[in-house]
Amino acid sequence: MKKANLVIDILILLAILIFLLFYFKPSLIFLNTITAGGDTASHYYPADYLKNYLIPNGKISGWSQGWYAGFPLFQFYFPLSFLIMAFLSNFIGLQVAFKLVTILGIFTLPIFIYFSLKLMKFKFPIPVISSCFSLAFLFMEANSMWGGNIPSTLAGEFSYSISLSFSILFFGFLWKGIKESKYLLTNISLLIIIGLTHIYTLMWVAFTSLFFLISKDFKKNLFYLLKIGSVSFLLLSWFLLPFLFKLGYTSPYADFWNVEFLKLFPIILWPFAIFSIFAIFNFKTDKRIRFFCFSLLISIVFFYLAKHIGLVNIRYVPFIQILLIILGGIGFITVFKKFRKQILPIIAIVFVVIWLLNGIPFEIKDKDLNYKGIDFIPDWIKWNYKGFENKESWNTYKEINDFLKGDINNARVVFEHSSDHNKFGTTRAFESLPLFAGRNTIEGLYMQSISTSVFVFYMQSEYSKEASCPFIQKTCSAFDLDNAVNHLKMFNVGQIIAKSDKLRGSLKNNTEFKLVKRINDYEIYDVVKNKDSYVEVLDYEPIIVPWKIWKDISYEWFKENTTIHMIFDKNIRIPEDYKEDRIDNKNCIVNDLLKEEEIEFTTNCIGKPHLIKVSYFPNWKVEGAKRIYLASPSFMLVYPEKENVRLYYGNTAIDYISSLLASFGLFILGYFIFKKFNK
Repeated sequence: MKKANLVIDILILLAILIFLLFYFKPSLIFLNTITAGGDTASHYYPADYLKNYLIPNGKISGWSQGWYAGFPLFQFYFPLSFLIMAFLSNFIGLQVAFKLVTILGIFTLPIFIYFSLKLMKFKFPIPVISSCFSLAFLFMEANSMWGGNIPSTLAGEFSYSISLSFSILFFGFLWKGIKESKYLLTNISLLIIIGLTHIYTLMWVAFTSLFFLISKDFKKNLFYLLKIGSVSFLLLSWFLLPFLFKLGYTSPYADFWNVEFLKLFPIILWPFAIFSIFAIFNFKTDKRIRFFCFSLLISIVFFYLAKHIGLVNIRYVPFIQILLIILGGIGFITVFKKFRKQILPIIAIVFVVIWLLNGIPFEIKDKDLNYKGIDFIPDWIKWNYKGFENKESWNTYKEINDFLKGDINNARVVFEHSSDHNKFGTTRAFESLPLFAGRNTIEGLYMQSISTSVFVFYMQSEYSKEASCPFIQKTCSAFDLDNAVNHLKMFNVGQIIAKSDKLRGSLKNNTEFKLVKRINDYEIYDVVKNKDSYVEVLDYEPIIVPWKIWKDISYEWFKENTTIHMIFDKNIRIPEDYKEDRIDNKNCIVNDLLKEEEIEFTTNCIGKPHLIKVSYFPNWKVEGAKRIYLASPSFMLVYPEKENVRLYYGNTAIDYISSLLASFGLFILGYFIFKKFNK
């Protein structure tokens, strides 16, 4: 009977994979093109940068000049998915490796649910039925931003989906490991994978693990959790500690979504949520169900706490949804317990497939309740994985990039934010200027990774008909090209890509801009009076301002478009009296050279304030000047003591400390491995 059950499990799991492959066709996934679609398209540049610059230079995290006037890539975003891409690219090319990793979490989730429940000793056919039910979660189209489901993954949340699937697997190994005092190395490894793919899932599994402390075996369980947690923390410290200690240089994004019920619990999940109620009835008699209910409670608590601790509440919703799916598989057996067990998986997979393909077979007056099965997902998959190169407007996009082609020493390029860009593959198509044109731009992904991003999006609102204004805590500008001119020069912007009639008309009538290229319905203008320099001597001595609340002060300064810069100093509490002190810089000659993690310049104006139009971050060090100042809006400023000045991206004290801790973690891990294999 066990062999027959195993055969059924294998056949059902194969059916699930075949169902997924019907949508994620290998002909698309193995097509040698650069993935398009949503945020996903913009993830390709970081993957390329990691493979071709960071890894060859012995780094996982480092500085990139491509977005936001420079930012610390993979300091505040999760690198593991990209490391897998870089590794696989040695065998199958980065284009295909990128695609495979973006769908990894989708294909592993049903399988990991199955193995997790097997590890928790749920009897046949519960594991495979919960695995079947996970298809409903994956094909849920109610949201495309929260994480875990296919639309969110296609929109760019693939690291989240990978982390979610490994989190479910971790639950199974953790349960079995604690019960049998086993799987220490496995659980440490899984926790590291989770931590390097998403912080929300790491928090979720960490707090869910506290369930095992509500036990008669408190000491034993605590010791086991401490071993896993301490070693995992040490091994993750190289990433987590710099992440935490450098948060002051990021742009916080705490957004509380007020979401309607049908978004939180869409119709597609209702049958499985109903089944989950029958599982919860066994709360008292089955500790495993209590475990999942505890995790459910943790998710709900974080959903409501998120706003108050600087997190986004909707990131916790997928945890609630997938737990209801898992519990639904358990409840399904309770409802149909009189049926022959070998028949139930077949009933489950047939029901799920029919439900996903057809939905509710009759009309309901309330349109919101009319679920008619899978809708836009097939089109999104094709749109993403056909790639940039197969879009009808590819030639236009390529021509724009070819015209702008250069390197990081050229002035930056900005682009009007417009939904019309989507014809190229994504509305964020021009965030890939560093990839396709070799040019720095100011918008990109990972906007929380650097303090400069809030200024970038304010500036975008000044020259865009459709402003994105993603930081809800910050006010944006109305369209105001005259005000944008100083900001563009401040950021060393040499060209602007215009799409709307409104912007093109404004640029045409403004002497600060010159039309240099028209490509179909796009126009490229030069910023005529930009100095095309990343380093310049200021016109006035900067105002020295206390460091405290520097972000708010600088943002107001930026909005007011003030010409006199500020520098922020931790050693003063009260602003110094300021007398307007104009600098004689007419004869100053500055020659700069921008590299990925170095800025070199020569100057004949020693002792005068030189503004470096690159984002400030504590890892920057300087030779040829005493120190680097944080200057408004979020740039660097130095007073050269020599003609030759060099800034370079190095390590801080916390980087060295975290590396030592990680090395110590490796030593302990090695001890555990030695002990395991030398019993």
